[in-house]
Amino acid sequence: MVSCKKLAQNLSAYIEGDVDRELCGEIERHLSHCRRCSVLLDSVRKVLVISGDEQTFELPVGYEERLHAFLDRHI
Repeated sequence: MVSCKKLAQNLSAYIEGDVDRELCGEIERHLSHCRRCSVLLDSVRKVLVISGDEQTFELPVGYEERLHAFLDRHI
């Protein structure tokens, strides 16, 4: 089974469909029972949608620090 750390390391490739079938299946099984990783996947997908938009916006003050602290605690 894939760990949270391994999922995070392969998240971009998974989103892009660039992982082999075996790893894809392991990631999907992990996502089916890991709420944290499911939220991470959803958040990254939303960021990709937002960043693909032509609009620009300022991130809230402290967002980057909170995001990195969250990832450090949970991965």
